Amino acid sequence: MDVTQLRLEAIWSGQRIALKKIKTDADFKAAAETCCTKGKTTADIIALGEKALVSLYGRRAGDALDMLRYKRLWEKVASSTTTVQDWIDKICDLKPEMWGWHLSSGRLDPCTTDLPPAPELLLKMIRCNCKSDCRSKRCTCRKHGLECSLACAECEGISCLNSPSPEPVADCDV
Repeated sequence: MDVTQLRLEAIWSGQRIALKKIKTDADFKAAAETCCTKGKTTADIIALGEKALVSLYGRRAGDALDMLRYKRLWEKVASSTTTVQDWIDKICDLKPEMWGWHLSSGRLDPCTTDLPPAPELLLKMIRCNCKSDCRSKRCTCRKHGLECSLACAECEGISCLNSPSPEPVADCDV
């Protein structure tokens, strides 16, 4: 819903505003009366409707509806900007060091965790410490149906029989 639709809902729900405008605003009254006459084209009705909306917005008769939408947008932007500035003023007292950052060489860097990358049980399950070539089921990786990887202590997923086979490198025209 755009601003005009929201404004129209507010206007139609309070019909007394339109009735008051007919009594007090000559342009609005003329537009309403002209709409009710025979022989008006669609373009005429649209132009009269725009004049009526301009009047209901409380602006001057010469203003265009698009200009009013533009002005209302900027009123909203100004209001939002003020709100954001209020929020910024409130959060400026926060110290980044209290929220996961540390000062290093004059710049803020994120704090790294001192926790292990996974639970110890999982780490033991997904890597092996084989001293041999990881051929048998004694290899933790092979036992769980996994290929050895860089996490494995001895073979590092390279120097064993349970490592992934290297993918062929395609010739490229560089």
